[in-house]
Amino acid sequence: MHRVKYLFNLPVRFHSSTASKFNPWHDYRPYLDQVKTYITRLNPYIELELRSAALNWDYILNNENSQAISDNVKQRKENDFVDIEHILALHRDIQTLFHRIEEKKLDSIQGEDQIKLKIQDLYNYALRIPNKTHHDAPIGNEEQARVVRLVGEKPDTTRLRQAVDQIGQELNLIQLENMGHVSFRGAYALFGDFARLERALMYYAFEKLTQNGFKMVSVPDIIHRGIIESCGFPTRGKRSQIYQLDYGEEFGRYCLAGTSEMPLAGLLKHNTFRKDELPLKLAACSRCYRAELPGGKTEGSLYRVHEFTKVEMFAVTVDDEAVSQEMHNEIVRLETLMFEELGLHFRILDMPTEELGLSAYRKYDIETWMPAKEFYGEISSASNCTDFQSRRLHIKYIDDNGDERFVHTLNGTAMAIPRMLTAIIESNWDPETKKIEIPAPLRPFMGNREYISKSSTTPSTQWIKFLS
Repeated sequence: MHRVKYLFNLPVRFHSSTASKFNPWHDYRPYLDQVKTYITRLNPYIELELRSAALNWDYILNNENSQAISDNVKQRKENDFVDIEHILALHRDIQTLFHRIEEKKLDSIQGEDQIKLKIQDLYNYALRIPNKTHHDAPIGNEEQARVVRLVGEKPDTTRLRQAVDQIGQELNLIQLENMGHVSFRGAYALFGDFARLERALMYYAFEKLTQNGFKMVSVPDIIHRGIIESCGFPTRGKRSQIYQLDYGEEFGRYCLAGTSEMPLAGLLKHNTFRKDELPLKLAACSRCYRAELPGGKTEGSLYRVHEFTKVEMFAVTVDDEAVSQEMHNEIVRLETLMFEELGLHFRILDMPTEELGLSAYRKYDIETWMPAKEFYGEISSASNCTDFQSRRLHIKYIDDNGDERFVHTLNGTAMAIPRMLTAIIESNWDPETKKIEIPAPLRPFMGNREYISKSSTTPSTQWIKFLS
């Protein structure tokens, strides 16, 4: 015998009032269904028309998974503030409130208000839970990264190498000093053939990606914070690298994108694909804005900057781990192909848990040898985010049974321009001839020239102080 009570204007079915003493885990299903139903009605970003994240509540709120979730959280550097026991306690509190209302030990209006607040807390805490981690991912900090492959020969380390800023200033092709008068600290300006080389790297990446089935997209750089957070990047707090527009009520909801992965994912929100439309492969070139410390002496002037140009890959597959892993491998193969053709020496790393961030299930980084500073510097990254982003952005596909399922999303850096410029220019600079050899794949985009050298037509730039 059951009776029906209406809560939040939704039918809630309870067990008979003669049932045994309340056991929250025995009564797990009916109350979990009500929690999930209420959460779907939340609208965290009203102006964005983005529905609340469809988290895997069956997994999160099952106490049999609490140890696995807790262990995964501890392995991730930036997410140790997530307490799964607190989340489970909130859920038990919600179930208790349901029972107290049913047993008329709590006023229904007062009880519903308490339940709403508890559910909102439950939702906000659960959003912080990171993606699961691939079982082969190394555990620990970046020093635990596993070298998957070494490619190319390291340049002669006995030969004195000049840094990209020294070379650029000698050729009058770069400006780094006094940029604070025009832009933020750590900014840079490229002139002449350095600017052309930047474009050549972009066009080369475009050509390679389109040949391999990627569709080019032009995306905006100002993105609603809800999209960025749904991709797994916090927009507020000490650990955020996101620039947020903070003037005016409207602009305060928007941020500068740190990578075109964000707008590409946002463009797909609330989309449902046919299975035969997948995999979907997109690529975009955009400016990237990141609030991080500027490059130091150990890294070089162009290594860690606040804004730069980057070509990014973004892929969508069915929710089969074998399929998304093959796409992950394809992205890394493309990155490897391009960097090898450009004559770089680099290594491919399987990144450890503390380097995965919120969204990544598995991540490969590619680090190339930076000759002047003599270190391996990251030039590319490729991540499989499985359904982390698609559950937050409601990106789905229809499977063979006609059911809607959440897709897997992946991303990878095709060309991070300043770091690529650093590696290519320093590796190909001849201090005796004062020339930079242009890698063969880039020559068609540089007027079929073989070298970059100082030109009398290149203006020498300097700052002039005007006295009033």
